[in-house]
Amino acid sequence: MTDDPAARAAGGADGAGHRHADGRHAPDREHGPAAPGAGPGGPEAQDRAGKEREGKEREGRDGEGADKDAARPDPAAEALRGLRGSEDSLTRAETERFAAILEGAWGRMLRERRSGDVHIGTLTMFGDEVKVGGDLGVGGARAGGGTVARDTVPLDGATLSAHRDFYVRPPGYTDALGLLGEHHLLVLAVPVGTGRDAAAVNLLTDALAAAGHAADAAADAGACYHLTDPAAVVMGDWTPAVTRAGYIVDLDGPAKGRDLVVSSGLDEGWIDMTARRVRAAEGFMVVLTGAPRGALMEAAAHSRHVVTSLGEVDPAAVIARRLFGPDPGPGALDDLRRSLAEAGALDLMARQPGPRMAVRLAAALGEHDDPASAVQSLSDPTTQVHAWFGRHRAPETTCFTLATAALEGAGYLTVSDAAVELYRLLDPTAADPPDLRFRERLGTDHPWIELSDERAGNGAAARWEPARVRFTDDLLQPAVLTYAWHHLDGCRPVLLRWLRRLVDHRDIEVRGRAAVTVGLLARGDLDYALHRFLRSWAGDESRTQRETAAAALGLAASERELTEPVWRLLESWAAEGGTPFQNRLRRTAAGAVGGPLGNWQPERALVLLGDVLDDEQWSGLVAVSTSVLRLVEQGRETEVLGALLEWSRPQDDSALVAQALSVFVFVALSPVPWSHVPGGSAGAPLVVADNGRHRRQMEELWARALARKPAQEHALEALRDFLTEQADNDPATLEAVRAMVVGVAARSDRHRRRLDWYFSTWAADEERPCRPAAVLRRALPRPRGSDPYASSTTRSPRA
Repeated sequence: MTDDPAARAAGGADGAGHRHADGRHAPDREHGPAAPGAGPGGPEAQDRAGKEREGKEREGRDGEGADKDAARPDPAAEALRGLRGSEDSLTRAETERFAAILEGAWGRMLRERRSGDVHIGTLTMFGDEVKVGGDLGVGGARAGGGTVARDTVPLDGATLSAHRDFYVRPPGYTDALGLLGEHHLLVLAVPVGTGRDAAAVNLLTDALAAAGHAADAAADAGACYHLTDPAAVVMGDWTPAVTRAGYIVDLDGPAKGRDLVVSSGLDEGWIDMTARRVRAAEGFMVVLTGAPRGALMEAAAHSRHVVTSLGEVDPAAVIARRLFGPDPGPGALDDLRRSLAEAGALDLMARQPGPRMAVRLAAALGEHDDPASAVQSLSDPTTQVHAWFGRHRAPETTCFTLATAALEGAGYLTVSDAAVELYRLLDPTAADPPDLRFRERLGTDHPWIELSDERAGNGAAARWEPARVRFTDDLLQPAVLTYAWHHLDGCRPVLLRWLRRLVDHRDIEVRGRAAVTVGLLARGDLDYALHRFLRSWAGDESRTQRETAAAALGLAASERELTEPVWRLLESWAAEGGTPFQNRLRRTAAGAVGGPLGNWQPERALVLLGDVLDDEQWSGLVAVSTSVLRLVEQGRETEVLGALLEWSRPQDDSALVAQALSVFVFVALSPVPWSHVPGGSAGAPLVVADNGRHRRQMEELWARALARKPAQEHALEALRDFLTEQADNDPATLEAVRAMVVGVAARSDRHRRRLDWYFSTWAADEERPCRPAAVLRRALPRPRGSDPYASSTTRSPRA
């Protein structure tokens, strides 16, 4: 019991039994009340339905761990060793990175939730695909007398009009038209979604008109044709079927084998030969390929037939052309651009670049009087995602999109490795190694995915940083995951096995991002996730599995309808105990409330953490310590210190008191970012960065921690390490510790003598010297009339 009145006011007085941070008595473990909110419905009630059965099923798997628990002579010592192990720099760095990834995901979810009007749903669509527009349409009948080959199909009038009537020429259009008119063949090596189909139609019709080839239905002259067999065109002995006509061949579509055609067959020799044949027929040809690769990459560097960019089109100009016609009038474009910016349309088109979104937005503006309503109607990416999966069904294409969704923000090599692993799971009979080249197909198959190069402008030291793989729109990740989980029914078991491998990955970046993915999936159907995998992961022997379950539940709680059910579930787990499986559920519950969920309701989180900490086997010490530290990092040190004072108020030999003081020492000496504290510096521990704001509470807790075993041993060892490693060369840190120990020593002569003995011993230790200890010993208050340089008693004042 302290003899300092200020400290007693802060919580130093003895209490009758211990209370939680909210003031209520802890329930009896064996006869305590049911979990709050428990009832016949909700995930926590369904979760309990199979609890006994699952616990018994896991007894066999947990047998080895149970034997270890029974044979363990000193659970406190083992728990403290585990806590010290979590203090090493590598473990701390991994924990901080994992927490940062989760907090970033939580922030994105809250922004999505605050937007309110945009909901990523499970839109139900039947049929093979959802058409968004922009594809080349073909007529059902031929224009001539039936002499045209089957794979040479004329473009119908509606397609020609749709591409020509509202076309806005990009900056490079005139140069490309000159090359086509001169050489009769043009390779448009540009990605899909850039308006290349419309560009091809306009280039052909303008080139034919410039050559004087008017449309002649009887002779098929002047018409434009779509060549539907690209392999025959490139690999065979193709010649134009109609003279004075235009031809489009798309080598960049999803048809199997087109990659091989482009990479091996499309070289300078084929380009020159085909151009001569088209010239001889007085026609023109546009070849669509996507970004140059294979043999075409070399041809693009030398051939004047290849164009790799037409330039960017102003999306506002595309909208103005469709709303106001070819001559919008003076100032109309500027007024439209201001209106689009105010409604968020420019931001929407930046997230989904390309003329297609501008065309859709122009149509929506024609239907809505309010531009903001038009933007809102197009902000949900669900339709875009359904359309993409409708067009792309091959595993080699979908795997990279799913890997990007699961690991968005990771480096390219990390994402591509995950995509290869998923491909092998989906197609076990595939060649080993599979010939997968995702990067070559990014611009073609994945227009919504970009490689974000964060190295620009960061100096030479950052050039080794990997390019990050991201979607162009923040809402695409949850939309893609929702589609895959709810619509790719045959793949769901494979996706689950794949995710389990990712959450066990050695790389903390992979584990953290995979945990975010599991949370996004769980919020779509929490009951399904709990019964299929989340509860088993939460009680698994693997620490990474438990971390993932805790993170997923915390993220799922960001959904307004799931916040309370998740809290009740975690509280029911925290109240469990008995089998090793149930003890691990308790630790998972503690881990779940250390992030933004606990920051949102800190008092409730600390009550739960107190329940987990109140364990004679000390099994929750590390989990609770880590979560408490995370709460401090988020600015909840006032609530945390209050809870620690409450938990340790009895100052007796109970496990709760000893563990609470060990948690305090861990939190007080661990480095954290202090952006919310005036004058706080990043990486400083609480004992330094608090700047005296909680001086009385800190001194009281230090006095309690140094006064009684087993917390005393941990506190002394941690303090000595901290002095040696941190305070020796940092005057600010040493001064902060000096102020703290002087305050503790002033509370009673017994505290003073204890600190004096240890500081003297540490300073005199030749094998492990601690120079700051000598400074601190000289700073301690001395009894009146004593010699400050006299030797301290040789008896250790541990008692």
